[in-house]
Amino acid sequence: MRVPLRFRGKIFLALALLACGCLAAALVAVRDVATRRARDDASERFARAQEAFSRLQSLRMRHVAEAVGSLAATNSQFRTVLSTASIGANDLGFGSASDPAASLADANLRLRSLVPSLSLVQGSDVFVVTSAGGALLYSRADPERVGVDLSALPVLREAKGGDDAVTIWSRAEDLPAGVAVVPRPPPDAVYEVVAEPVAFGDELHGVVLVGQRLDRAMLEEVREISGLDVALASPGAAPISTLRAGAAADLAARLASTPNALESAGAVRPGGRFEEWRLGGHRFLVGRAEIVPLASVAPHFLLFASLDPTLAFLRAVENTILVVGIGVLAAAVAAAFALARGITRPVSTLARAVARVGHGELDTEVTIQSGDELEELGGAFNEMVAGLRERDRIRHTFERHVSKSVAEEILRHPEAVARAGERREVSVLFVDLGGFTAHAERSAPEAVLARLNEYFEAVCDAVFAYEGTVNELLGDGMLTFFGAPIRQPDHARRACLAALRCRASLEALTATWRAQGLADLRFRIGVHTGPVVVGEMGTSARGKYGAIGDTVNLASRIEGVNRHYGTGLLVSEATRDAAGDAVAFREIDAVQVVGRAKAVRLFEPLGPPDDVTDARRAAAAGYAAALARYRAGDFAAAEAGFAALVAAHPGDPAAQALLVRTRLLRSSPPATWDGVHRLAEK
Repeated sequence: MRVPLRFRGKIFLALALLACGCLAAALVAVRDVATRRARDDASERFARAQEAFSRLQSLRMRHVAEAVGSLAATNSQFRTVLSTASIGANDLGFGSASDPAASLADANLRLRSLVPSLSLVQGSDVFVVTSAGGALLYSRADPERVGVDLSALPVLREAKGGDDAVTIWSRAEDLPAGVAVVPRPPPDAVYEVVAEPVAFGDELHGVVLVGQRLDRAMLEEVREISGLDVALASPGAAPISTLRAGAAADLAARLASTPNALESAGAVRPGGRFEEWRLGGHRFLVGRAEIVPLASVAPHFLLFASLDPTLAFLRAVENTILVVGIGVLAAAVAAAFALARGITRPVSTLARAVARVGHGELDTEVTIQSGDELEELGGAFNEMVAGLRERDRIRHTFERHVSKSVAEEILRHPEAVARAGERREVSVLFVDLGGFTAHAERSAPEAVLARLNEYFEAVCDAVFAYEGTVNELLGDGMLTFFGAPIRQPDHARRACLAALRCRASLEALTATWRAQGLADLRFRIGVHTGPVVVGEMGTSARGKYGAIGDTVNLASRIEGVNRHYGTGLLVSEATRDAAGDAVAFREIDAVQVVGRAKAVRLFEPLGPPDDVTDARRAAAAGYAAALARYRAGDFAAAEAGFAALVAAHPGDPAAQALLVRTRLLRSSPPATWDGVHRLAEK
């Protein structure tokens, strides 16, 4: 079962989560900054160490070059040995060459007596001298071996070109066969060897190879210079490092078990990315530095920057942030309680008020004195309720003039009511109850009001049934229209159908009144379609929504024309045309009403086409034929037609009116005739 979370609890939770989120964000930010700083610092230290290695290597090569050059320049015996060994193997053009083996053996014997006293030899692990052709003259590791061809050594070939050369011997295949040139062969030991050519003038007389073993002592010296732990990783051999025992063991296991571990360390270069390794319970950033630019199988230095100091500082900062964060969280909870109390009370008050409004209590008001937006919210709520009261009043007011569906549409779209006035085509329906004034003079006011309300009820029901608007109650008359305030493209059809329903209701009502002994009251309905101006009219204090224009006046005149034809409902030609086939009509006459120069053709709606009987259609056709003869000025034929129609339908007052008029015209023909009947009164 879901338990709803109260608003106060939500505030508590939100502030607590916010405080925790801020604390977590601070911790993440501190950790990120510290880690990036540690990586940047390691990158700089790696780069400095790499530069130091390069400088040391350059210094070593220069030292070897200077030492060998000094030896060749100052020691005549050394110079003589190299010259004799190199020349002795060649035929100089003076006969047969001397014995090469004897020359090499003599050179070896002399070097064995000369070399041990040299300081350059005493400070080196590797010291090898070859002739210009690459024949071994002396090796400190194997002093008595002579004559072995070393010309296949890459470093020797490079040096014979006249340049200094450097190489790393870390594999057995790096060394020549048949002679010991190092005291401890790879992979048990790794050597860095510099090859220095010895030339007298432009002629090469030999090459000297000087090398040192890369061991832990040398790595310790590098560590002192760089401030970083250093390891020498050589393929096929256990690494040598300055790391502590546990870390060194983990390093050896990692390099042995992971084939690409050395490549993953990342080469030391500007902006390089370095991997983090955990060794011996400690965390290091690891960078790979080349000893010399050789193939990937050559040994490399691994540089280790410890992250422990940074992590220790980071843990101290995190602990401080946690302590401060807990204090902030406690303060936030206390503030949340006070804030929630200040918010939830007014909100609860508003919630209860909203519930009362929801039950229809529109006199509800709230009083909130918080001096902030909640107080403004309370004032806005009171204004909203006042607006609802006004809206409710407006709705009830509109429902007295329009149907409920139209009223709801107006409330949903108040912009439909044109306040400044809007020109629009509508159909105006005017209703009047003839003889009611005389009835009111003879009856008690209560009875008059009761009959009048019955009459209004019947008309309003008919108008509202087709979503029309009751504009005005004019004594015993009513002005209504269709097509405003809500646009209705079929307003003429609606007006005609509403007029037919209104006629049927009023016929039933007047029949009831006659049965009750009341005077014979006659209703008249006029409908006209045309342009009007609709909108709110009146003052700012009192006003109404209405329509004005000649269309309204003509609808009123058409309603009055019913008296002259004995009809109860007449519509204009404009209404007949706009209604289309929705209603069947018969034309009554063309009339010029008082106040208008142009005649208007008037029609009587018969009803929806499906509801009109054949007899009624035949009578309408007879009336139309007689009316055509009447308009043509053939009064005799018209009289005969109307007379036959009255005989067949004695209850047709329009035919009787035209019969009387036709007889008068036949007996006293007019000088001019246009078929229009001109009224002298309204």
